[in-house]
Amino acid sequence: MYIGELSKKSGASRKAIYLYEQMGLIPKPTRKGSYRVYADVAIHQIQTIRCAQTLGFKLKELVEALASKNSTPRSSMALMLEQIELKRSALHSQIETAQAQLLLLNQLEHELLHSPELMNCELPVDSSPKGKL
Repeated sequence: MYIGELSKKSGASRKAIYLYEQMGLIPKPTRKGSYRVYADVAIHQIQTIRCAQTLGFKLKELVEALASKNSTPRSSMALMLEQIELKRSALHSQIETAQAQLLLLNQLEHELLHSPELMNCELPVDSSPKGKL
């Protein structure tokens, strides 16, 4: 298929497809005259790249895992699985941090509602602070 069709089917721009090709993330297409002809597998490869990007992977990370000249499909998969686990661990850490911040926000809200003098204001204990700050 030509690049226009690949772009439509994969959701990637022509510019992105050229970039993926230059970086070695998708195989170089065959030529039919002056046209590039991409294999059907390129659709799935590009969708996988775009999915990985939405999950926080940088193209450089994908190149390191998938496009190494000395890698085999098995070693590429192992590297990718390792990268996925690292991303998962980082997300768990971010979740823990966010939960701790939520707890602190709840504590601050409770203290302000029960001790308005902390903010030097006149909120009654049972009033909601929404729209008043």
